[in-house]
Amino acid sequence: MTTATKLAATLYTRADGRTYRPEYLNADTVRRLIRRARTNRTGVEAVHVYECADRDGTPLHIAYVRYALDHWSNVTGVIDVYEIPTAALTNL
Repeated sequence: MTTATKLAATLYTRADGRTYRPEYLNADTVRRLIRRARTNRTGVEAVHVYECADRDGTPLHIAYVRYALDHWSNVTGVIDVYEIPTAALTNL
């Protein structure tokens, strides 16, 4: 019997130097969130996507979204970092 592993992206949110618990999202949701961030000209300062490998050598994409300072209230800096296994993108 074989077990199937669910390929999920992981979202890490960091605000004011604090990293919040990771969220596990599917690849479609991550694509939608990154596309929305890229089109948001006033609330997002930068969106970068990098290809790399994790410690085990598994291919991985890292997406980095930095929000504008006035986008969120009561915090000075917010970033989202998405870790997306490349297999999750190619298996759609």
